[in-house]
Amino acid sequence: VQGETGTGKEEFAKLVHRKREYLKNEKIPLVSVNCANFNNELSLSLLFGHVKGAFSGAEKSTEGFIAEANGGILFLDEIHALSLETQQKLLRVLNDGSYSRLGETKTLYSKFQVIAATTKNLDAEVAKGNFLLDLRIRLLGIEISIKPLRERKNDIPRFVDMFLADKDIKLRPAQYKELIKHCQSCYWQGNIRQLFSVLNAWVAMCDGDINVAYFPKYNSMREPNKLSSVGKDSYGKVLSVLERAISLDISFTEAIEEVECFIIEEALGLNPCVSDVYQGLQLSRNNFYVKRRKYGLTL
Repeated sequence: VQGETGTGKEEFAKLVHRKREYLKNEKIPLVSVNCANFNNELSLSLLFGHVKGAFSGAEKSTEGFIAEANGGILFLDEIHALSLETQQKLLRVLNDGSYSRLGETKTLYSKFQVIAATTKNLDAEVAKGNFLLDLRIRLLGIEISIKPLRERKNDIPRFVDMFLADKDIKLRPAQYKELIKHCQSCYWQGNIRQLFSVLNAWVAMCDGDINVAYFPKYNSMREPNKLSSVGKDSYGKVLSVLERAISLDISFTEAIEEVECFIIEEALGLNPCVSDVYQGLQLSRNNFYVKRRKYGLTL
């Protein structure tokens, strides 16, 4: 399963697991392993298990993830992060199910289905020498590519519905429509995981008063090349406002409002925490949100 972080690769594995349990009408194990958290020695121990005394600190024997997955599914997330030594060790067990624990010569067996997930192109990693060709061949089978959320925005209402149902939140139709509009206008660099995180942050900021006007705005919700930054072009806008005001082309009030809008928009773009923004500007929370709505900065 290939896809960006947060697209739901592990959820796909869970779906396969539930389907298999349904078809077999019995419980089977699902062992999820994040390979990115391994160092070389730790990965071998966690995957294959070890016997007491196999290495310094091995005070008792362990079975390992491969043994735990027997009869079920072993989900290897970020498989590209495994060291070449660990990849080499995996070849044998993926070939015929046989393996040995660290510090032991006895051959053990485990029969399981493997689901591997990666944020990288494994063929490209093979070409770079970071991934074993033999292991890539062992993993050939059904290959799924999950598109990033920004390329399937029609799915966003379903995810929002799931979130609202889980939180038992009911919105008026107009509020719901506005929430969906906000969510579909975002780039979502962190995909579905980020969508749920932002929705959780939104609910927290509402503090019991659920209102779409409090929907947060973070840099990572924008397209990378459109991230806010205060540069010459930005300051040029302010100078233009001042020149128009001095030339009496706009009123003092209009000039103040344009500059105020600029300050709040840029501050929101540079600071992921909304509370830091209104506290840094020394505005009350309510006054800050009033100004955001006034200037249309609720995204």
